[in-house]
Amino acid sequence: MGALPVRIESKRELPDYLPARMVNEFTYCPRLFFYEWVEGLFAESVDTIEGAIQHKRVDAKASALPAAADDGAEIHGRSVTLSSERLRVIAKMDVVELSGDTATPVDYKHGSPREGTDGELAAWPADQAQLAVQAIVLRENGYRCDEGVVYYKKTQQRVRIVFNAAVIAETEGLIREAWKTAEEGLIPPPLDDSPKCVGCSLVGICLPDETRVSGFEEAVEDPRQLMLFDGARRKPVKREVRALMTPRSELKPLCVNTQGMRLGKSGAVL
Repeated sequence: MGALPVRIESKRELPDYLPARMVNEFTYCPRLFFYEWVEGLFAESVDTIEGAIQHKRVDAKASALPAAADDGAEIHGRSVTLSSERLRVIAKMDVVELSGDTATPVDYKHGSPREGTDGELAAWPADQAQLAVQAIVLRENGYRCDEGVVYYKKTQQRVRIVFNAAVIAETEGLIREAWKTAEEGLIPPPLDDSPKCVGCSLVGICLPDETRVSGFEEAVEDPRQLMLFDGARRKPVKREVRALMTPRSELKPLCVNTQGMRLGKSGAVL
């Protein structure tokens, strides 16, 4: 699928530093990143509110991180903010476990980890990118950082991430791509039939399926395949628009809380 590029004038000047959280957003969905960081748009959802409450508890115990020292001291820093001048990124870290000159960032996430190809628990790509940004800024501020941890609150599980050369290189590439996307001012195309859109708080602004139906055509290798008979252009294949938002917001939710009761769906009928 190809996109019709849309250039817009940003409503605000870009900050000097790209937050690690926005690298997470860019990895998850470049279009979401653009709306939030370049356009300054934001909408609350259950997940964003719960996540904010969780991080508020961590931020309330903020503490400074001492300079790296090879003395073996064990220190836990909370809500630590450091930046990288080289890549123009900044990271506010939930927890940094410091042992001498070795720092291990711990990032708290509201959801659950994913299952890796080997059957073991793994961090989601966006979460890994955010934690790797923290590793980069820690290293550039004099600390040794070989690994980090993502703590998923929903399942109370810790997932360890090793910051090898491949992970760092991939993350630095994402940082440069995010800066390029923001500075060019081109809105990225929506994700194609992605399950991510269902729970996105900005789906009512993004309108992924509607955007694709109205402005996208099926890509073909040979342009001549678009021409039929007397030069008539072939119509694009019709695609169903998913009902990502309720058409009637005034309707009330149905709560089923009786043990043994089940709820089923047949077509559009519950």
